[in-house]
Amino acid sequence: MRRLFAYDPANPKREDVLAFLCDFIREAGQKVQIVVTDPIKSREQEQHYHAQINDIAAQTTLYGKKLPAESWKRLLIDAFKHDTLNDPDLAPLWAKFGSAELLPALNHPGFVVVGEQSRQFGVRLARAFIEWLYAYGAECDVVWTEPKRKAA
Repeated sequence: MRRLFAYDPANPKREDVLAFLCDFIREAGQKVQIVVTDPIKSREQEQHYHAQINDIAAQTTLYGKKLPAESWKRLLIDAFKHDTLNDPDLAPLWAKFGSAELLPALNHPGFVVVGEQSRQFGVRLARAFIEWLYAYGAECDVVWTEPKRKAA
């Protein structure tokens, strides 16, 4: 049995969420475990940084080579982590990821980087990534295809 309750102190129905949680625990009829986590990123944040990554991929090169957005995404997440690893607000969030590794490919010559992925970003990390991408894009003279929005 698994159930997710999202509590937001700003939600006017927050008391209902707490009541539903208490009812769930009482009616479970068995021992339950409650895990409190940071909220996951919003779909809007995800769409926002993917649009930024697409703009960067379309307008920049790496050592003269055009790369697909997915390759840029991995490079940008790695650079973002490197730049923010010691930030007091973000360091505890990065600690949950562990470290990236460069592993030999299984069935061909080459290497594969495994590690951080944006699907694991919480709201704060996604917000910081969006702001970091704006700064990176400014350094590369990226012209955003969508007007700058507040990093939700």
